[in-house]
Amino acid sequence: MRWLAPILVAMAALLTAPASAQDAPAPRPDHPAADRPAPRPEAEAEPQAEAKAAPEPPAEAAPDPETPEKAEAEPPPAAPVPTGPPVHATLRESDFDHSACLLELTLLGADYSEAPPILDPDQRDCGIDRPVLLRQPLPGIEIPGGAPMRCDLARHLAHWLRDFVRPAAALLPGQPRLVALEPGSTYQCRATVGTAGENLSEHAFGNAFDIAAFRFEDGSRIEIGPRQDNGDLQEAFQRAARGTACLHFTTVLGPGANAAHDDHLHLDIKARRGGFRLCQ
Repeated sequence: MRWLAPILVAMAALLTAPASAQDAPAPRPDHPAADRPAPRPEAEAEPQAEAKAAPEPPAEAAPDPETPEKAEAEPPPAAPVPTGPPVHATLRESDFDHSACLLELTLLGADYSEAPPILDPDQRDCGIDRPVLLRQPLPGIEIPGGAPMRCDLARHLAHWLRDFVRPAAALLPGQPRLVALEPGSTYQCRATVGTAGENLSEHAFGNAFDIAAFRFEDGSRIEIGPRQDNGDLQEAFQRAARGTACLHFTTVLGPGANAAHDDHLHLDIKARRGGFRLCQ
């Protein structure tokens, strides 16, 4: 049994000795093989590979010159350069015609004076080349403040007042004497009402005169306005003045023609083909 003792001593020494690095336990695997996720199938990896291999999109093409963005960036086209003489110049009277017209005004007893040409810096067609400032078309019939116009318009106004309006006034109660025309528009560089600026009014050339009221010596007035079927002498006077005006003027507009002429008589001498006259 002596041989047993050394063996037991050796075994006890082994049990009490410290553990060495060589005898340390093996590290734990991260996951057992059975617990690790299966690799992604090749079919799923292909799209990613294709995405990486796909070519970059082409650079954005330059905008077409006809696109709205390009059109907005471009300056607006220049306005066409007017050709031909301005309208007011085409209406300029010859020396003979102008002198004859002034002589006729003088013989009618009109109070007037010649005025410098009227031009408009913003509208080349507006203006009067040989205007007269008419203060009285006939003796005793005043236009308060005077009215610039072409001589031919002043001449027609004087004849109409002499031949028709003054005799019609003599038939009113008390036979009041006509002493004044209260004007509406006289010369004015503007478009014709209702044309959205496409056509200039005859007022822009000194060819038109508007009457808002007739004033009499006794202080009474007849204002221009809608009087249809009133059945009184004021309506009769307005109808007489309006109807006879178309014998001297090529355009006569008043109440009923349109809303813009409900409060005045518009008289002008616009030339039309065949001598056509517009009386409304």
